[in-house]
Amino acid sequence: MQRIGKDVLYFETGAQNKVTNRVKSGETFEIQTQLNAGPWIDKLPKAKQAYWHKRLYGGNPASGCVYVKGVQPGDQVAIEIGSIDLDPLGYTKFGGWNWANPGWLNTGVQQKIVKIAHGEIDWSPKLKLRAQPMLGFIGIAPKHERFHNGWAGTHAGNMDAQEMTTGTTLLLRAHHPGGLLHIGDMHAIQGDGEICGAGGIEASGRVLITARNAGKAPKSQCWPRFETETHIGAFAAERPAEDAFRHALCELIRWIEDDFGLPKGEAYMLLGQVLEARVTAFVNPTYSYVAKVNKRFLPPRKR
Repeated sequence: MQRIGKDVLYFETGAQNKVTNRVKSGETFEIQTQLNAGPWIDKLPKAKQAYWHKRLYGGNPASGCVYVKGVQPGDQVAIEIGSIDLDPLGYTKFGGWNWANPGWLNTGVQQKIVKIAHGEIDWSPKLKLRAQPMLGFIGIAPKHERFHNGWAGTHAGNMDAQEMTTGTTLLLRAHHPGGLLHIGDMHAIQGDGEICGAGGIEASGRVLITARNAGKAPKSQCWPRFETETHIGAFAAERPAEDAFRHALCELIRWIEDDFGLPKGEAYMLLGQVLEARVTAFVNPTYSYVAKVNKRFLPPRKR
């Protein structure tokens, strides 16, 4: 199995990034992610502090740029997330103000370094949280733009969605040969909205990924789609948050019409009863929204 390490870290996603690894369509490989810069660095010796502050000059480092052989512009890349193995150190931090928390609440700067072991997070001597590992950042190179890794968009990127975990397949439209896949920003757990800004529990570790060419992307696909054993759903990112919700909802309706044969109006009314939707990140340059539906409510898939 090919193992992709942290030798090359990218803090921006774009077609200009040099390819670090090439994988076959359908090949399973392992990615080691890098923990974001945070208060853990201040616990290190001075020389190591300087090294890490210099190396982690941006947010959400992606471990390399992965070229999926056979993928061409217009193809749909299916990215299957396998097992996630967390490292034993994590942290969270809040700067005292962000888009989710107005300054007048006066919480001040908060931070916490935690140990992670045996599937649990040591939040305090009296409280352990069950780890729910996820990938905050999965993206491919956008068609024209180059985004720093704090952004989410049609290329996916920094969606910070709990759905991006073991058992999920993310479906993206490729804009460049190979797709140019970037992965990072692992979290040990994260609440809706990612209200601290720095997580969730920012973490690092290893994740198994299988990327394959799923054929030509549907003409109706504009935003990232995903599928699990029980659900199909869509992500969108925009400001204001209600626009992100509209994009995600419309993407889901188009998918239901294409693959399950329900006309848009009927799909809309059905989702009015069984839609699951929420903000996943309310602190990034764009707000991320997920809209999903349990497949048990849908007719048999046409294709």
